Amino acid sequence: MTPVIPAPVPVPLPAPVWLLQLLLVFTFILHLLPMNFLVGGGVILTVSCFLGRRDPHHRDFSQRACRTLPAVVAFTITLGVAPLLFLQLLYGQLFYTSSVLMAWYWLAVVFLIMLGYYGVYWFTLQQEELGQRASWVLLVTASIFILVAFFFSRNMSFMLHPQDFYSQFFQGEVGTILGPVTSTGVARLMHFLVGSLAVGGLGAALLSHAWRREAPELAAWTRRYGIRWFTVGTGIQMLVGLWFLFSLPQEIRGMFLGGDRLSSAILAVAIALAVLALAAAPKSLAASSVAILGALSLMAVIRHLLRVAYLRPYFDPRSVPVQSQWLVFALFVILLLGGLSTVGWMLYQFFRPAASRAPSV
Repeated sequence: MTPVIPAPVPVPLPAPVWLLQLLLVFTFILHLLPMNFLVGGGVILTVSCFLGRRDPHHRDFSQRACRTLPAVVAFTITLGVAPLLFLQLLYGQLFYTSSVLMAWYWLAVVFLIMLGYYGVYWFTLQQEELGQRASWVLLVTASIFILVAFFFSRNMSFMLHPQDFYSQFFQGEVGTILGPVTSTGVARLMHFLVGSLAVGGLGAALLSHAWRREAPELAAWTRRYGIRWFTVGTGIQMLVGLWFLFSLPQEIRGMFLGGDRLSSAILAVAIALAVLALAAAPKSLAASSVAILGALSLMAVIRHLLRVAYLRPYFDPRSVPVQSQWLVFALFVILLLGGLSTVGWMLYQFFRPAASRAPSV
């Protein structure tokens, strides 16, 4: 059967394709960081909340660290808007089709995020009143965000197989179709989930920096605790990454194993940076953070290269006409830089020790 591929929307792109792709990857990196902290940090906090019933360190850690969750959720949601918009610009006909086929699950994402947001505030503001029920509230909340990640992963994977849209349309009820479950799709989801645990552990270790003066003992314990999560998570992530790589179709896998020099070099550097972050973590969180930021950024580039390779036989966004709107683009850049500067200032103020933030008398 000849694949039936949706035609692109007959509207010119507002900027050159290379620029839109660059912004897609860049804004996704910005979204990827808080998203990893949210999913991985939520799991780590849940574990500590249960262990905190008997261990005072885990209890103190969960009580303090949970205060960051509302902000992390806000950053994750806000920074997720831009990459989703750029994705729709470049691959709208594919993204919308997969979204319609799984419509009920995709629409549920909005309500799940609202429910998860409520759970975060409920746990953070009423942890003492909830007592032992707080652990279960956090467990359900973390599970909700993992479910959201699952639906996103399914949609992003499904849109890469437009040749299956037509057959899937006739095999299931529209709105409930999640697409074929493959080892590549499972590996892709596990690659994110395990990686989020590693990044969440590093985030916990970094969080200890803000407590080192007001609670030095807890800060030292949190640093060790976070590094353990980061070390174990990164080690498992490398194994899952190999699974993901070798589950890819042969022609695409070959790109990263010497078939394409640029793709192979990017993967090699990303792995080297992950190893460097693993080695540097016990001695320097700053060096480890820079290295893991580089590895995550390159993984986002690899994600885009995979998308291009999957869709190459069916659609190339460079075939869509371009009618540049530079004034709108300049306004976007100004607002983006202003927003990033504000976030940077907020993070700087947060990680400053409490004593130095206190006003002088």
